[in-house]
Amino acid sequence: MTATDKHTPHRPIRVDQDLWDRFGELAGDRSRAEVVREFIRWYVRERGAKLPERPTAS
Repeated sequence: MTATDKHTPHRPIRVDQDLWDRFGELAGDRSRAEVVREFIRWYVRERGAKLPERPTAS
C-alpha cells in the first residue's frame, strides 16, 4: 500500500445472509467490519488485542 492509499483492500468472505443479518443486529453501534477486525487482531495474538465482547443472550 502506498502513502496515497486511503483504504485497505477489500477482503470478501462468504457468509449466509441470515447469519450476516443477525450479526449486524447484534453488532449494535459498531460496524460488522470493526468487530471482524477486532476478532482477527485477537486471533493472530496482536499485542494489546482483546477478544470482542459478545452481546448478552436474549
